[in-house]
Amino acid sequence: MKKTKLNFNKLFLMFILLSGTSLLLQSCFSDDDHEDQRSIDNRLILKYLSDNDIDAEKDENGYYYEVIKSNTSGSEVKDKDILSVYYKMNLLNGKKIDSLVNGTDEPAKFKITDKSLIPVGLRYGSSKMKEGEKFKFFIPSHLAYGNYSYDDLFQTNSIFIIESEIVKIETEDEQKVIDKDSIDDYIVKNSIVDIDRITSGLYYKRVTEGEGDKPVDGKTVKIKFIAKYLNGNILDETDDDETFNFKIGNNTVIKGLEEGIKLMQEGEKATLIIPSHLAYDESLQIFPEKVREDLLEKEFISEETPPFSILKFEVELVEII
Repeated sequence: MKKTKLNFNKLFLMFILLSGTSLLLQSCFSDDDHEDQRSIDNRLILKYLSDNDIDAEKDENGYYYEVIKSNTSGSEVKDKDILSVYYKMNLLNGKKIDSLVNGTDEPAKFKITDKSLIPVGLRYGSSKMKEGEKFKFFIPSHLAYGNYSYDDLFQTNSIFIIESEIVKIETEDEQKVIDKDSIDDYIVKNSIVDIDRITSGLYYKRVTEGEGDKPVDGKTVKIKFIAKYLNGNILDETDDDETFNFKIGNNTVIKGLEEGIKLMQEGEKATLIIPSHLAYDESLQIFPEKVREDLLEKEFISEETPPFSILKFEVELVEII
């Protein structure tokens, strides 16, 4: 099994994507190069629209959009809303890249913030939509992946066509309820007993007793852990001969892990189920998801977990210093 070592400090790093365009992806281009490519992209999109008799409107940010299905009574998208979407993603030449199909797949989620989604052109466009609407977006390369390419899936300066349907808009509080329901279902299905839900939303179950004091701010703890998604896939774990060490109160790990450790005694083993708002929250959504690992390896992004991931930690508090 391949292990991925997760640096919990990544929670506090800013994405290196500014205005949706990675500085690393475009650092080798001059301003003139950028403008030339934007002009090329615009001409190619206009030709495609003309050849296919598509009446699309251009947004000031540079992408084009066509309304496929409107819903005048739907809720408007607002800043910090959480969108559940289905989508079809193709290149301008018609090559299929990715899709999530209504009625077959679970929708993808992302939050309307400055740096919540790649391609950023889709995030810009989603702000124009209402719940229940379907738009088609024609996204130039500078609002997508710039000069990044991925295997034979898409090349540098690729233009994307994304048909997106917003099936649900939720608030942060509604997402917390969704997480709670998901965790409660997981507990029932897996016959987990003697597990407590803390006021914050963290779930805590003592597995083996410890002894002595509990850690407080300023103390350094040494822990062993396995972190998983609720589907059982491992996110991260310590090796048999190592511990992960951090200082309590320094905001160097996700909130739910620190809160859980502060409930434990030295030597104790416990299970923590951490809702997304105490873990990596909205994180970074990527379409297509399959490029995430490559972007991580190239250090273009720092977000390993998909948005609104619930995490389960099997943790041992080895020592308090």
